[in-house]
Amino acid sequence: MSFLAKLELDGETYNVLEFDLHITQEVDHNGKPQTIAQGGNIRLVVESTKSVDFMKWMISSTQTKNGKITFFRRDAMSKMKELKFEKAFCINFHESFRSSNEVPMQIEILLSAKDIDFSGAVLRKPWSLDL
Repeated sequence: MSFLAKLELDGETYNVLEFDLHITQEVDHNGKPQTIAQGGNIRLVVESTKSVDFMKWMISSTQTKNGKITFFRRDAMSKMKELKFEKAFCINFHESFRSSNEVPMQIEILLSAKDIDFSGAVLRKPWSLDL
C-alpha cells in the first residue's frame, strides 16, 4: 500500500517526504517504565519552496506554531490518520540541494511540540511557556 503525507502550517500545505516521531520512557532494571513518556520530537523532510518561513521559525527562540500532518492512502486518497501538534518550536533546520535527486531541494526540520495528538493518542508535555 502506498501513502502520501501533507503538512499544513500557517495556511500553507507542504509535501512530506519523510516523517519520524520518537517517544520514549525510562525503565528500571526489570524493564518497567519509571517516567512519563518523553520526547515526542517530530522530524520532517518536506519539499523546499521559495519561502524562508521554516528558517525564520528556527531562528526564533520564542516562536511556536500549530499544525497538522495528514497521512493519506494513495489508492483512494482517503485519510488514514492525522497528527496535530500545538505550541511547537522548530529546534533544527537543514535545507539541502542535490541536483541528481528526484526532489532536488529539501528542508529537514525537527519540531518539539507541547502537545501532540496522533489520531487520538495524546502526548502533553508539562511545559511552562513563559519565555
